[in-house]
Amino acid sequence: MKVELRRLEDDLDDYKLLFKWCQEKDIYTYFEQRKLTLKEIIKKYQPRTKSNSKIPVYLIIYEDKPVGIVQYQKINDEEFLHELNSQIAYDIDIFIGELSYHNKGIGSLAIKEIREFLIKNCQADTLIMCPLKENIKAIKCYQKCGFKIINEYKSTDTINNMQTYYLMVKKKEE
Repeated sequence: MKVELRRLEDDLDDYKLLFKWCQEKDIYTYFEQRKLTLKEIIKKYQPRTKSNSKIPVYLIIYEDKPVGIVQYQKINDEEFLHELNSQIAYDIDIFIGELSYHNKGIGSLAIKEIREFLIKNCQADTLIMCPLKENIKAIKCYQKCGFKIINEYKSTDTINNMQTYYLMVKKKEE
């Protein structure tokens, strides 16, 4: 079983895929906390298709079919990097949007691919993921990939509700 990552393109078909996935309750509950319109999807993701984007987005391709996305962002907070004992850290976010592809190990494979990419091409020494505490499926997937829960924190979500998140970390050498 193999996955490939393809950069999200500034293309209506790519945006329609994101729109379709973000209509699924299992996705928007943990990702956006609400359904997004196609216009909102384009507004949010179009800048991320540019080569200089600070949050590059990749489609997860499994058996020639786009099934989800993974994106990452470099952490620039020096104090946080010090707490992590890290020089170069990235925050990863992922979801499998095609519900029929859940629980098949595809998320784990995509995380492995993006991890290898970030270590090789961006010299990452630490990766973090911050799932909602109640997103048990995601937490189990991340733990399967070697991420460890090191902290729990509260923050507002995308619609300003206070939520509890886990800070999950994986070091390059682990």
